Amino acid sequence: MRSLRHIRLGGVAVALAMVVAGLLAGAASAPRVHADSGHQNHPADVFVINWQYIPDVVHVKAGHTFKFGNYDVIFGNPGHSLTEVVKDCTAAPFNGNNPGKGNCSYPRFSSGFTDWTYVNEVHGVDTLSPGTYSFTCQVHPFMRGTLVVDQ
Repeated sequence: MRSLRHIRLGGVAVALAMVVAGLLAGAASAPRVHADSGHQNHPADVFVINWQYIPDVVHVKAGHTFKFGNYDVIFGNPGHSLTEVVKDCTAAPFNGNNPGKGNCSYPRFSSGFTDWTYVNEVHGVDTLSPGTYSFTCQVHPFMRGTLVVDQ
């Protein structure tokens, strides 16, 4: 006979699976519009699920910004960021973290560390010139995406 604790844990697991399935289903059908157009399917314009940015290509108009959310429930609710990739750095883009090659420059845009279920504004995007910029997670450098700043 199962204990009340096992029943509660099973219920929590089922509810969590339903939330993740709903987010994934909504993400696949979400229209790909500019992050600052006023249309959002979530509180965040870009978010993480299963260690992947959704969407992984973000368009924003010059002078505007967007929000990053961490909805990742994989492997114990990890923290993530959306931070500019700093060229030629050997590790996550923190100042001075490039052994033997001098200091890395500080990223021009970043959400900062974003805990699970939190949403942060990506600071610095509004100062970028039109162009294409790569971003990563400071904690998980294998996570990658692209920011396109449009005129």
